[in-house]
Amino acid sequence: MNRNGINMARVKKQNRSLVLRYMNSHSNASRKEIAEATGLTPAAVTQICNDFLDMGLIKECGTDDDEAKGAGRRKVKVQINRDYAYIIGINIELENTYVVITDLSGNVYSSSRLNTSEAKDIDAFIDRIAQSIDAAFKLNPDMKEKVIGGCVSIVGKVDRERGVSLHAYGIWDEEVSLCEMLEQRLGFTFIIENNMDAFANAEIIYGTGSIYDNVLVIKWAPGVGCSIIIDNKIYEGRNGRSAELGHFIVEKNGKKCFCGRKGCLETKISVRAMEEKKRFDVENFADVYEDFDDEIDLFARTLVNTMSILEPNRVVLSGKLFADKNVRERFVEHCMSYDSRYNEKRILHSSLAYRENYIGPIATYIERELF
Repeated sequence: MNRNGINMARVKKQNRSLVLRYMNSHSNASRKEIAEATGLTPAAVTQICNDFLDMGLIKECGTDDDEAKGAGRRKVKVQINRDYAYIIGINIELENTYVVITDLSGNVYSSSRLNTSEAKDIDAFIDRIAQSIDAAFKLNPDMKEKVIGGCVSIVGKVDRERGVSLHAYGIWDEEVSLCEMLEQRLGFTFIIENNMDAFANAEIIYGTGSIYDNVLVIKWAPGVGCSIIIDNKIYEGRNGRSAELGHFIVEKNGKKCFCGRKGCLETKISVRAMEEKKRFDVENFADVYEDFDDEIDLFARTLVNTMSILEPNRVVLSGKLFADKNVRERFVEHCMSYDSRYNEKRILHSSLAYRENYIGPIATYIERELF
């Protein structure tokens, strides 16, 4: 085995990723700026940019007018060609399934929503997804030619190598070869990711993770989702999952959780659990959140304990139950009652909240297949 060759290939991929990450978070940049920001040599950046220009992944966009206006050569600016390709994103949540086609910026060119309850008949469900994508292609035939692949994100455990949903809690109990089924039906290559980790990828590429390297991403509704970002990468434990905040034990001999244990946080603050106390509309949780102050406090206390161990730069809140500012402010108040450091400067609302239904699989495809 040529380990040297393997290591060189890994370094090359990492260098290309550094360049793309920087360009993704800047509207344009010169090669000199990219080299200074990434720590790569000017020669390496020039070679990488030339490769990307040949691919059409980036394009030149004028010169740097701020450079010396007399002597010296003006620096040519480059930017990501957002129209280079389209990506299919499929996000399968407990209640709804979202199907989109976007460009590299996540701008949506086609979208549809299905009821996930239809997934009991797996073959028919996959066919419904494929039909919605085929309908988009009929409206815009040119779009199909620019699709480079797709990603499906889903609740529960997944096997990335095999493209399989291992256990989609509340949807399927058995393994489902989602990528293979979608590829056979649509003719494009698909990858798979857990939905929470997919959204964390979006935070890395488009959101807070592009600014801070250590971030804890939290999603509330219908359950509690969590991902840990360390050094701009999603941290995983030995078994592929590491941030099961919803399955922290918070009550001795509590109710049995769907994970098999008793007293998990999910059994206290999931939508299903809270509706046993009082029925409410998830979309209008702000109207009733004061009735669930104990649950918000329990969530805050659990999070503060977690942050005391991880010490992330920032915590990012997402999910429908965090959509309203008043709910978030009350949550932060509870966090501060335990530790004043965890205030509104460290606990932020996701800037991607308005795209959280679909942006995860798009970002994951970009992260794994382009970066």
